[in-house]
Amino acid sequence: MASTDQIETNELKFCWEQVLRTNRLFRISQVFAPADRAAQLVPLYALFAAVEEVCSDFSDEEIARRKLDWWRNECTLSNTHGSDHPILRQLERTGALHALPRDSLERLFADAESRLDPMPPEHPEGLRERCRQISRPQFELELSLWGDSRPDAQSCDSIAAVSGLAQLMRETLRRRAPGNYWWLPLSLLARHGVRRTEISRDESAAPVQALFTELLGTCRNWASQPLGGGVLPQRADGAMRHLFVLAQLQAYALLRLRPERPTTFATELNRVGPTQLFQAWQAARRVSRP
Repeated sequence: MASTDQIETNELKFCWEQVLRTNRLFRISQVFAPADRAAQLVPLYALFAAVEEVCSDFSDEEIARRKLDWWRNECTLSNTHGSDHPILRQLERTGALHALPRDSLERLFADAESRLDPMPPEHPEGLRERCRQISRPQFELELSLWGDSRPDAQSCDSIAAVSGLAQLMRETLRRRAPGNYWWLPLSLLARHGVRRTEISRDESAAPVQALFTELLGTCRNWASQPLGGGVLPQRADGAMRHLFVLAQLQAYALLRLRPERPTTFATELNRVGPTQLFQAWQAARRVSRP
């Protein structure tokens, strides 16, 4: 029979494996988080990864909805005691579960469910707002681990769009199914004369590449000041710093996609070099100073 320490080690390993299958940059974010809370982020990121995996891997919408309902029910305090799932056991063991607000958890699952049968945005601004909706509950859940002293999650709106777009791209690239670029704005498709189903069939076509070049150019404005703007607090403490590092790294990854074809996007979204890491850390330090 495995010892308690061995069981905990295996559960933590499972959580990291879940995280690394989706967004490897979470590992960097966890390193920069305050040391007394970093352990709680691992199972929380694993929960985010599990939800993202449902949205990217499903082949049957009803099955995907049942999976999301299972996670929604299991994440209530009344159902977690005695759970056998490693992510839930780690959330309970680290104390993270009791700090997570129910309304933010519900928004996390509700938004994930809406991506199973989504409505495409009309314009790039609609895509930006959709991306914010994806990231807001995740930011709220992370910030809730720091109690009442945390800044308002709305302060993260300037970086939420960047994180949400990166997640939509990851979900799309994992599925690789015809028509799965549902989030591309209708106005952009019409301007370039491209159908969603054509993108997966011929990603090297000139109109497809022109479409993504324009889209990522628009997103450059979202990411040009991912840590600045009037909505951010004058001072962000250590609870926020790791979020800024993560968003900055995702912004760099999105900007690198412009000369690439969609087939290479998955690799770029998980790649970070020492220069980008240093720049992200410097940016986080600037907003963290008193």
